Amino acid sequence: MGKFIFTVQGEGRGHLTQAISLSQIAQEAGHEIVGYAVGSTQNRKIPSFFTEFIGDKPLIQYESPSICYGNGKAVQVGKTALQAFTKFKTYWNSASELAKFIEEYTPDGIINFYESITGLHQWRTGAKIPCLSIGHQYLLLNRHFESIPEKKIDQFFLNLNTQITSIGSKKKLGLSFLPLENDLARNIEVVPPLLRKEVKDLKAYSGQRWLAYLTHFRLAEDIMAWSEKNPDVQLDCFWDHPTHKDIFIHSDNLTFHPINAEKYLEKMAQCTGLISTAGFESIAEVMFLGKPAMMVPVPNHIEQMINAFDASRAGAGIAANSFDLQIFKAYQEQHVTDYTHYQDWIQESAKLMDFHLRDLIEPKPHRKNSWKSFLTKRIHIAWPKNNGRLSMPKV
Repeated sequence: MGKFIFTVQGEGRGHLTQAISLSQIAQEAGHEIVGYAVGSTQNRKIPSFFTEFIGDKPLIQYESPSICYGNGKAVQVGKTALQAFTKFKTYWNSASELAKFIEEYTPDGIINFYESITGLHQWRTGAKIPCLSIGHQYLLLNRHFESIPEKKIDQFFLNLNTQITSIGSKKKLGLSFLPLENDLARNIEVVPPLLRKEVKDLKAYSGQRWLAYLTHFRLAEDIMAWSEKNPDVQLDCFWDHPTHKDIFIHSDNLTFHPINAEKYLEKMAQCTGLISTAGFESIAEVMFLGKPAMMVPVPNHIEQMINAFDASRAGAGIAANSFDLQIFKAYQEQHVTDYTHYQDWIQESAKLMDFHLRDLIEPKPHRKNSWKSFLTKRIHIAWPKNNGRLSMPKV
């Protein structure tokens, strides 16, 4: 059994919820999480759902690179990339804070949830402590992964940033909606999405209301406009608004809720479908509950564009360029996808992650090969061949 420190990118909820999920898996397997380090933009508060989960475990927060938005909707690619140069001294100091934290709690290994400062720390120290980097972004580096054909320059910068986060990492695990062949030449292995125990324990049923989750409050403008023209559709929307800290009733059919993990999961279990910017975690959760999703990538957000493309191929739902919910209304009438195989894939998470945690700190090639052989056989039995993915129905 090992002792680990988790380093987590604190922008949005995706990586934080993945850290919670892996914490649950690790602790059930007998491992210990001795501390958490969260990188975020200046003065960004760590969400309460995360701090409440970790309780009195040691926690530090420091400044790290983040996505820059123009008017709150579109990603500014150039400004985002420029941070590495204009704020390098700040990030160097953050790496020093992380180093002191790691020295104090002496973990056997570091588990990095796409946190850039971790790569800088590993480069500074010569990767003395074994590190595992995990996230959907590492799947994009897998040569077997099929991405979108456009925006090659944006994809280059995304992949460059992904490489930076994983500097000094002994392992890179790519979270994937469906099984895909490993790319061992690039040290990338494929694992299922990490879902919290609370999600797996939910009993889903189809209610009457749609659910929306927004990564930025300004994205709500389009939903407000559509709901006013379609009063027959009932909507619940979760957002992080700077002034509306409580429930905000926009109209009889549209209610906004502050981010609350427990309430969000409750609404997800009851909804008829999810409207969301194309964050990996939300899509993975709603697929597990067997509900369709409408995925609207944040403008110029290359990662979300790829997520929406990949998830639609996996049967999650439909990708769209705007919050024209009429598209989703029509799509729900014809959406048919069997999520059984996906749910079976999710159930492999605990065994796979326990293996990777053990292998990170106690490499045993002969044991690794036997595990791989066992898991490969199971996947080949359960999944038809199509470049390692399921054939999905056309919609």
